[in-house]
Amino acid sequence: MQLAAAGVQVTVFEKDGVVGGRTRTMSTPEGYRFDLGPTFFLYPRILKEIFASCGAELEEEIDMIRLDPQYRLIFEGEGGPAILDATPDMPRMAEQIRAIAPDDVAGLERFMSENRVKLEAFRPILENPILSPADLLSIPMLKGLMRLRPHLSVDQDLRKYFADPRIRLAFSFQTKYLGMSPFKCPALFTILSFLEYEHGVFHVRGGLGMSNVLGCTIFGGVAGSPMADVSAIGSVMIPLMKKEGYDADYAVNVTTHASLVGAIMPTSHNMIIFTLATAG
Repeated sequence: MQLAAAGVQVTVFEKDGVVGGRTRTMSTPEGYRFDLGPTFFLYPRILKEIFASCGAELEEEIDMIRLDPQYRLIFEGEGGPAILDATPDMPRMAEQIRAIAPDDVAGLERFMSENRVKLEAFRPILENPILSPADLLSIPMLKGLMRLRPHLSVDQDLRKYFADPRIRLAFSFQTKYLGMSPFKCPALFTILSFLEYEHGVFHVRGGLGMSNVLGCTIFGGVAGSPMADVSAIGSVMIPLMKKEGYDADYAVNVTTHASLVGAIMPTSHNMIIFTLATAG
């Protein structure tokens, strides 16, 4: 999307029978749609910036639903299961923690405030490439190192805030997103659970695959070429529609007619040229 928006000629290749990669979806004959990969996403600021760089607004293109509660955690124990409904509403979250570990309630506010500072300190590092040894000695890097605490794991770092191992697990299982154990993952990544509570856990109506659908629409707009749309999307979608039982002529017509939308989408190169030519 960003390359096409910058004027680069882009050709998309898909190795599978459906588009989307890890975020592709599966539809049933009854009309149900299932995500085959992740079912939610965090920190929408990144997607907002990508869409904005292509002349679109994420909120206008995709129906995002912030989850509350974000999920339910069940801890088995001798006295019966303890249930924690993880909510971004901090007063309610404090009460959820109080019901399981009253002494840990005070640590919630400290956890949020300190990780807020940690994220801001590491954002310049996480969002910029390290291309040479000199980049390791940059001012943002040196400032961030003060909060890195590489000798601690996520679980060890969380002991500053929460004594109960169940509460620590509630704020550390997110390291599984990285394929790591909270007992070995570096302390930096306490920011993962912080991101959930600070910026939200979102579900995309229609599944995460909708972000790909809208991405293709925007790609068509910035490319401004029906031929490019048909080449990139039709080679995958037409065989897939035929496989799902659609008539071949219908599949071709839907794809070719839909590709025409790309040429008149906002930010389309064709529309920009037309506007300039007609002094509109």
